[in-house]
Amino acid sequence: MLTLTKDRALALAMLAMTGILLAETRNIAPPTSWQPYGSALFPQILLGIIAVLSLLLLLRTFFVPPADRKAEPVRPRRSLAAWTRHNGTVLSLFGLFGLYALLLPLLGYLPATLAFLLTSLALLLGIDTRRKWIINLAVSCTIAPLVYVIFRFVLNVWLP
Repeated sequence: MLTLTKDRALALAMLAMTGILLAETRNIAPPTSWQPYGSALFPQILLGIIAVLSLLLLLRTFFVPPADRKAEPVRPRRSLAAWTRHNGTVLSLFGLFGLYALLLPLLGYLPATLAFLLTSLALLLGIDTRRKWIINLAVSCTIAPLVYVIFRFVLNVWLP
């Protein structure tokens, strides 16, 4: 008998969501004479990647048995200060994203995105070794210009 595990439920929900959103991308205006691919291409690519990863997650739930987990004891409620300390990374990422949204029109796409990627990856990776700094710099300095080139020269969409 199949049970609905958390991973299986997430994969099914993500597949349903991507299916609906992919269908909705057909409502995006068709390409104009100066757009070779149209505005729907980038969302369709991202949704396709999400759908493939969700399908892989779903398949994994059938072939890889879930790890034996012991029931976690019920934890007492934490104070607001303890909750903030525990979720500091998530809250910092929200703050960084808000700052990025404010700086994007002022600085432009490339500098604002590069700064956002560098700081958010540093926060997520916990930069404490030279190797992590190199990874952070390589990823940030590759993704920001790559997305700019795709939007500007392939999709003919101007970024701020």
